[in-house]
Amino acid sequence: MENEFFDLFNVVFAASESDRSRVFSLRHKVYCEELGYEPIDAKNRIERDEFDGRSLHCLVEHRATGLSAGCMRIVFPGDRNQNGYGLPIVEHCREHGVEIKLDSSVRSAELCEISRVAIPSYFRSGRVEDTAVDGFGEFVFSQQERRFFPMIGVSLFLCATAFTGLIGRFHVLAMMENRFQRLLARSGIRFSQVSQPIHFRGERAAFYIDQRYAESGMRDSILPLYRSIQKDLSRQIMEKGNVPSILGTETLCKILN
Repeated sequence: MENEFFDLFNVVFAASESDRSRVFSLRHKVYCEELGYEPIDAKNRIERDEFDGRSLHCLVEHRATGLSAGCMRIVFPGDRNQNGYGLPIVEHCREHGVEIKLDSSVRSAELCEISRVAIPSYFRSGRVEDTAVDGFGEFVFSQQERRFFPMIGVSLFLCATAFTGLIGRFHVLAMMENRFQRLLARSGIRFSQVSQPIHFRGERAAFYIDQRYAESGMRDSILPLYRSIQKDLSRQIMEKGNVPSILGTETLCKILN
C-alpha cells in the first residue's frame, strides 16, 4: 500500500504562500462551490478564516496531474485570555450549547484541532468534468487510481498524526461525522467522542485522541504508510523551515534536532 500510494500521491507541507494559496483555493472549491458551507468569494476564489494564521497546513497532491486531492489544517490555541483558547471546535460547540468533556488532566494549552479537511468531488467520483478544473477537459482516473481514493481522507489524518507527534502537541480534537470516525477506526486510529452531536454541516460531534495512542494503535497494514508520511513531513519541515512562530523556539528545536 505504501509504495502504491506514493506512486500516485504526494504529501506537501504547505509552508509557502503559494502552497497555502493552493490550500485556500481547494477549500473554496469544496466548502464554497460544491457544498455551500461558506459564501463564494467571486473575486479571489479562496476560503480562509481567522484561524489560518495559527495553523499548519497540509496538501495531498495527485502526482500525474498536479491536482490538489485533499487538504487539512492543524489549529493551535490563540490568546490565553480566550475561553477555550479560541479553537474553532470549542466555539462551534459553545454556539450550540454543548460542552466538550475532556479528562481533567488535559489542559487547554496542550490541545490542537484538526479541521478544514477538504477533498474535491473529482477525487470522490473519479472523473474530472469539463467545468471542474480549467485546462483538463475531461480526465478520467484509472481504476487503479480510484482504488486509492478512499485513502486520501485517511492519509490527511495520518499527516495530522505525524505533525502533532513531531511538534509534541499530543492532545487532538476534531469535529466529524460518525461514519468518518468509523473509517479511521478501521485503520486503528480510534477517536473518542467527547461531546453530544450537534447539527453543524450535518450531524457531527467533537472527538478526541491522544496522538501517542493513535500512533501505537495503528494497524500493521497502515503503519508503513504512516512512517513514510512522518519521515517525508519531517524532511520538509527541516528543508522549508517556514514553521509558524506559534510553535515556539523549544518546539522548533525538537523538530530540527
